[in-house]
Amino acid sequence: MKEKWNFVLYLVWFAYLVLSAGLMFGHGFLLSRKTLSDVTECVPLDKFGCDGHENSTAGGFCDEDEKIRRILSVPGGPLACVPQKSRVVFLLVDALRYDFTEYDASIEKPLPYQNRLPIMREMLDRWPESARLYRFMADPPTTTFQRVKALATGSLPTFIDASANFAAMELQEDNIIDQVKKNNGHAVLLGDDTWSRLLPKRWLRSHAMYSFHTWDLDTVDTEVDSKIYDELRRDDWNLLVAHYLGVDHAGHRYGPNHAEMSRKLDETNLRLKKIIAMLPPDILLFVVGDHGMTENGDHGGESKAERTAAFFAYRGAGLAGTGEDIMTGKEVQQTDLAPTLSAALGRPPPAPSLGHLLLPVLPPSSKTYTLLHISNSLKQITQYLIRYGEESQQVSLDRLANLINATREQLHKASTIETDDELNNYVKDVRALVDNIRNVFREVWVEFDSLSMLRALLLLLLAIFFNWLITEGLPMERLPAVFASTFVPTGLISMAVCVGVCYTAFYFKFLEDLEHAIILSTGLISASITCVLIIMHWDGIAQRWYEGRSQLYERFARAALAASAAILVSNSYIIEEGATLAFLSMSVLALMAWNASTLNTLLYWIACGIVFAGTRSYRGCREEQGDCWTAGLGVPTGQSSRPALVLGMGSVAAVVAICRRHVGWRGYCTVVAGLLACSHWATGYGSLGSPSRAKLLARAAWLVLAVMMCLVWKREGRGATIPLMATGLMLFVANTLVLGVSYAPGAVLTLILACLALNIVANLKSEGSTKFSLATRCNSSVACMWALLASYAFYATGHHATLGHVRWAPAFHAGDPNYLDIGPPITVSLVSLELFGTLLAFGAAVPLLALWGENGAGRVGPRTQLAAVFSLCLKFMLCFAIRVFACAISATIHCRHLMIWGVFTPKLLFEGGACAAALLGTVLGAALVAWHVPTAHRSS
Repeated sequence: MKEKWNFVLYLVWFAYLVLSAGLMFGHGFLLSRKTLSDVTECVPLDKFGCDGHENSTAGGFCDEDEKIRRILSVPGGPLACVPQKSRVVFLLVDALRYDFTEYDASIEKPLPYQNRLPIMREMLDRWPESARLYRFMADPPTTTFQRVKALATGSLPTFIDASANFAAMELQEDNIIDQVKKNNGHAVLLGDDTWSRLLPKRWLRSHAMYSFHTWDLDTVDTEVDSKIYDELRRDDWNLLVAHYLGVDHAGHRYGPNHAEMSRKLDETNLRLKKIIAMLPPDILLFVVGDHGMTENGDHGGESKAERTAAFFAYRGAGLAGTGEDIMTGKEVQQTDLAPTLSAALGRPPPAPSLGHLLLPVLPPSSKTYTLLHISNSLKQITQYLIRYGEESQQVSLDRLANLINATREQLHKASTIETDDELNNYVKDVRALVDNIRNVFREVWVEFDSLSMLRALLLLLLAIFFNWLITEGLPMERLPAVFASTFVPTGLISMAVCVGVCYTAFYFKFLEDLEHAIILSTGLISASITCVLIIMHWDGIAQRWYEGRSQLYERFARAALAASAAILVSNSYIIEEGATLAFLSMSVLALMAWNASTLNTLLYWIACGIVFAGTRSYRGCREEQGDCWTAGLGVPTGQSSRPALVLGMGSVAAVVAICRRHVGWRGYCTVVAGLLACSHWATGYGSLGSPSRAKLLARAAWLVLAVMMCLVWKREGRGATIPLMATGLMLFVANTLVLGVSYAPGAVLTLILACLALNIVANLKSEGSTKFSLATRCNSSVACMWALLASYAFYATGHHATLGHVRWAPAFHAGDPNYLDIGPPITVSLVSLELFGTLLAFGAAVPLLALWGENGAGRVGPRTQLAAVFSLCLKFMLCFAIRVFACAISATIHCRHLMIWGVFTPKLLFEGGACAAALLGTVLGAALVAWHVPTAHRSS
């Protein structure tokens, strides 16, 4: 009968709508750019000949100025290292907003943050040739991690970088610290450990401290003060980086209008006064803020207060610049710091830099040296434009070509500059060009695509709403007739026509964005067809709602799921979601057990509580949870002790041994796969283990699992229950294989939870008839309970919705897949299975909720079985669609929130992955049911 495959096709259709809408939202929300691994190189000046070419002896003898002039006349030549260089003290006062640095003696009652840094005004008034103060404009996101990345590279970093490795935060791009090291220089770090996490093993000395205790105003600052004055007396470093956190933490805890902010700014003033007094006249001092803060003390978004930081420069021997360039309060961009700092250190700009030189904060130099600095910056930007065009199509080739030609034109002009007026005009032209280039990249890197986000939210809402009407309103007895009609074929044909029309319009250049056009058109067509179906069956829907009466546990389960989704707008809830999901799941199961009112069900519920308690030790914690993180219980390491090895092997072996009898002859494959997994862990354990043999055993386990996956499709005419159980066990073994022995017991406990919940559902009270029994088993409360358990399983196996919790080791447990042609897909599959394997298994087991037990749907006709399984599968899928929709709404609301990149965006990513895994597993389970349920005649 065709309707049994139409059931499955409709589930696939719904999964497509949800995932495609989520993909559209991600494209509009997740800022992305291509990360390049290029490194800027420069050639020492003495390696050039007097004709301006490298390694040339032509041209006889010439002085340095003449040599530089000749170098400037060769625009296509390499960058030349500038021999003049300074030592730099770089003080980063986190969240130093520009108005914190202003001083106005006429204010009678200053606010707590006003007039607290008089040392800057004193230096500007007494030594105008030695001090500068600018508005230092940051690009969003204005979070410390992203700002430090921007300051170090000179680029516009975003949340998602194409080459980002989620297993580590190490910066992969060229940056000012690496440029110092390439010149055999040394850098010293004091303060915020963000720098050491981004740039590990780059420091001559590092005194980095944990930076996330935002209510601790003094520890980091005190520690930096205890080291910085000794460092200032040393002469073995070229760059000293000191990152103070007190002002930022005072803002987070109290806001800028508080006495504690006054105290921290007063400390900063005394600190600067002492440092300036100690500095030799030839050392550059840069005091910068990475971002500002709102009136509530938050930052992360793009408001003026958040973006406007301060940049104070001082050099006792004097700085360059005249006229309006040294005007106090002038706006400069944070991307300009990296090329400026590199020039001060005698190095070329980092490869990804999109800034221009801030000449007024550099030591005075001749016109030829100034032109050489500008030429180096233009050559670096030209190289970046060319390489970015080769690697990415985010910027059109015509636009890139125009920018490249403009930079080359300015390079040709450099050798013609003679007078100071010509130099000033040339600097202005170059600044305008660099600003234009930066704005072009800012358009594609920094802006949210609001239209795509709203379209995606609309499509998700339509998919959820219309399918909720179908699952909650359409009587189950009508479902076989609906899917025996042309409803599904008509929808699929309409979508195919939409895709064809979109491709045709794109071919003839009527469309620019093919992917979004396909998603939007197919989504709207699907919603329209579903709406027509609802209208055609409105009489049955209205009648069912009129007669329907839901019990307390049903209403509570729906409310629990809705609450767990709605409260995702709270960053505190997201951080503690694992514990909350455990509480909600136990509460829903308690009401179900109460409704069943049998001793067995009560015992099942008590057992659930014990298992939940056991999973607590595998939940771990995340950085924002404080004490447990600093105690080392945060990011899992995957290292196992001998007791953990015994526990992991014993629990997995016990599960496969006990469960094999319930899956018939397929159980032997499960036992073999489980034993191979245990042998893999045992063989690779400890220093005396054999990694090569362990990898061979892992490959053998995967081979057995692949064979088992094929065997579950063998028909025996005994229904779908046993193949579903075999599939669940197969996915369990696969999940434990990638989780590793340390977290395998967590997967075992979630499997036990699933079995206990299945038995509670099987004992739910009904009114005796088959109709009411199926209605009870397939109501939305059961799907909600199962979705809550599946979501909790993610936390019970040692995961959290943070990028730092992604474990890459599973990709290499059976060997290095990078040596294979299909290595990247294998890596993605194994890491995804490690993260979301439990959700995949829960999804595949959804049909068991209807089929399990003596009173299950397995004792009724095939068409009724399929209708019950379809109804339950679609409700389960809707639960995850609702959670994704809530995460998308939360990310949209909080796109300017302090924690958007640390909490809300990772949660959106992980919830999207969980939804995809749950939907894939559900489709797999429904397909197994459709395959194994015998074809029925109409008379059934």
